[in-house]
Amino acid sequence: MDDSFTDVFSLKNNEFYTFIEELVGQQIVDVLKFQSITSTQNATSIIKKIKYDSTTNTFNGFATPLDHGVPIKEYYQTDSFGKLKLWFNSNDKSSLLNVHMIQPVQSTNQTIIPSPFLLSAYGIDNTATANDILQRWCSSTSTSFYNKIKITLALVFLREQQLLLFFQDATHLATKWCNRLLSSTAELRLGDQSISINHLYSIIDNGKFTKIDHGLTKSDINPKDRQNFSSCVKLTSDDLFKILKDNVDTQGTLIYLQMFKMIIMAYIDKKTTIAAREPAYLSVEISAHHLLYLILLVQQKQLPPQSLHIHTFSSQACESIFRNTRALSGVYSTIVNFTVHDFLRRAQRLSLLNDIKFKHLNDRSVNNLVFSVHYKHRHDHQSLATQSQREVDLIDVEQVITKAYHEAIDMLSGLEVLNLLNDKNVLGLKPVSEYVFKQLNSNSKMYDYSSQLSQMDDGEFEIDDDDDDDDDDDDNDDDNRTAADLNINDGFSSNDDYDDEDEQDDTRNLINTTKEEFSEMKVLNTIQSHIEHSYFKVKINDDTKYMHKQTACWLVTGEK
Repeated sequence: MDDSFTDVFSLKNNEFYTFIEELVGQQIVDVLKFQSITSTQNATSIIKKIKYDSTTNTFNGFATPLDHGVPIKEYYQTDSFGKLKLWFNSNDKSSLLNVHMIQPVQSTNQTIIPSPFLLSAYGIDNTATANDILQRWCSSTSTSFYNKIKITLALVFLREQQLLLFFQDATHLATKWCNRLLSSTAELRLGDQSISINHLYSIIDNGKFTKIDHGLTKSDINPKDRQNFSSCVKLTSDDLFKILKDNVDTQGTLIYLQMFKMIIMAYIDKKTTIAAREPAYLSVEISAHHLLYLILLVQQKQLPPQSLHIHTFSSQACESIFRNTRALSGVYSTIVNFTVHDFLRRAQRLSLLNDIKFKHLNDRSVNNLVFSVHYKHRHDHQSLATQSQREVDLIDVEQVITKAYHEAIDMLSGLEVLNLLNDKNVLGLKPVSEYVFKQLNSNSKMYDYSSQLSQMDDGEFEIDDDDDDDDDDDDNDDDNRTAADLNINDGFSSNDDYDDEDEQDDTRNLINTTKEEFSEMKVLNTIQSHIEHSYFKVKINDDTKYMHKQTACWLVTGEK
């Protein structure tokens, strides 16, 4: 199996349903060669603009309506110019692009960590709820993998049988942790100690210390880019910790930054061995529990040791494809952002470039194109020493947790926190665990959406055998009913609202203009039958014309 699994999954369809069709279709043989995968999703701001894609006969750029959290397949298709105008007047344009990436877990016969690949991309607005996102993940397991891929992990918290494990993106977690400290409005306290950015300003302004002593500049603690991870890392140097430790008034800030460094060690640093990732157990974040669960699964031989490359469990693959796509902007334009249509087109180019690049890395005997690589990124895809099964088996999980608890006690000594815990009778690993469990249990609510998910086993997302052609009509009826139900609930206009008479009315829509020649536009008197789907039949000055659908987009767009 080629280590660079960079095929783009039906990008032009622009819908999450490729998770169903492609994964159980032509790509299934290749996908199943990976023992395990991690899936990640992220969104980025895009240019609000509608463009026509002739290959799929769809209009990209509208906010895709959702069915139980899953975008509807090729929703924005029409041969009615009037319907297109209705969409422009009533439907929102996508302000965000949502992408799903797959990171294959390195197999035993692979020498480098496989490259992540794009699974799907589609435009959204900012109206999706947490329930929509949750149901989207659930549908991918209950429907897309149905009868095709064996599920060994799953959603919900650490039950005996799991389908999915969720990790918070470690880089975003680290920057959020840092930004809490850098905030000018947040007031943080730990026991009787304050946690303040002013402690760092005092060190920089102190004449006793130079930049050699602490390695900081004022731009590091007042960055313009709040997501700059490299600036955050400078706050975790041992030299800075030494200065903070010598001042009794800065112990709260010291502990806060020490915990920040533990997050980096546990989830981001590639060189940290799995046994040395014990700082994760000092964290109350959900990732700590799932890291523990992964170790137990490897010890039980349900997952390979290669699945413990924790630094790949992040949404940085999404961030990377966003950066690379923006970097593909043309030399004649200063606009680096993109529309939904632009992203789909550029992502295909990235797929080809990555395929050539990683084939060269995997087979040096072949005379391939050579890409220059910056020295900082030269070893990005190289695998570090993988923990052997024996090394993982020797990890005593209970001992690691107990050790982490005592380290946390030592860190909090002298901050009046331990006295408070002792007064509440929760000073101890077992009592504090029981207390936290009760607090979470009393403040958490559980909702059962299984009935909604069960409805997705039929209709639009049903997976049938290829030979079941006799059921096509029934499936189409289910599709129509599903779309109709969605239009009632979500306020979207159905594609089937127009009957034949309405279509005839649309062709009579008169466009009045003083222009008689349309040589600069795709407005024709006649067209060939094989491209007829790409044109609207309209009336211009009482004459029947054929207008290209992209020209129609330009015509009804009120902005630039």
